[in-house]
Amino acid sequence: MHPYISSPGETVKILKKYGIKLKKGLGQNFLIDTNNAKKIVDCAGVGPRDVVLEIGSGIGGLTEILAGRAGRVICVEYDKLLVKAFKDIFREELEEQSKLELIHADALKLDYGELASSHKIGKVVSNLPYSIGATLLLKMIMEAESIEKMVLTVQKDIAERLLASEGDKNYSSYTVKANFMADFRFCFQIPRNCFIPRPFVDSWVIEASRKDNSVLVDGGFNVKGFFDFINSCFIHRRKKLVNSLSQKNSKYCDNVELIIKLLTGIGKDRDVRAEELTLEDYIYLYRNL
Repeated sequence: MHPYISSPGETVKILKKYGIKLKKGLGQNFLIDTNNAKKIVDCAGVGPRDVVLEIGSGIGGLTEILAGRAGRVICVEYDKLLVKAFKDIFREELEEQSKLELIHADALKLDYGELASSHKIGKVVSNLPYSIGATLLLKMIMEAESIEKMVLTVQKDIAERLLASEGDKNYSSYTVKANFMADFRFCFQIPRNCFIPRPFVDSWVIEASRKDNSVLVDGGFNVKGFFDFINSCFIHRRKKLVNSLSQKNSKYCDNVELIIKLLTGIGKDRDVRAEELTLEDYIYLYRNL
């Protein structure tokens, strides 16, 4: 039996064969621990009926395990050298196209709504490129309504922002926006020494389950407008919310008295800070403003 691609020796051997030097600028940190790769797939509950999307497939360390369990795997990779290696390694599977497909593209420029719809993708299982992980996660959740579950490996600091509660040091506008779209759950931690090149922080595997916000949307709730409102609230995260919204360049500067009244209605005073309000508080404020 051949060694798994995700084993340290095999990964190094493939990178050397193709003259691949991993680029930190592209967030290329490869998982070299097969047991953890299998745990990721286990957490996603991948089975033969699933069509799975993998972003940043690299040389296929996670792909190999996904392809052994899923009905079909759609991979996205941007780096040309990695694409060449991947095509060589999975030549037979790619020629059949029934089990595996590779898309050579910039993950940040894809339309995930269209991609998920055209390929009938139901799950995303990925070790997200570190440099774009936070942005990409939110983009996928917003665009691909048909994808109900994602199991993703991200840097610990990104996971901590996603899982933070109001008042925590990691609670931010990103936390509120992401949690409006999905529920997040911690799965397990992967030490930094399980990757090459070794990153500065450990990684966390998290699960994201899409929320049903149809009631809000049907009620005329503008998601983009809500996200803009959240950004305005968190301009100065640790300062008073009223001060952030009353700035001259804020569209809410003429509604200060109403904002104070609404805050009182949820048991908060005019001195409350953005980091002290819950997602539900923000939804209430936005709907009433």
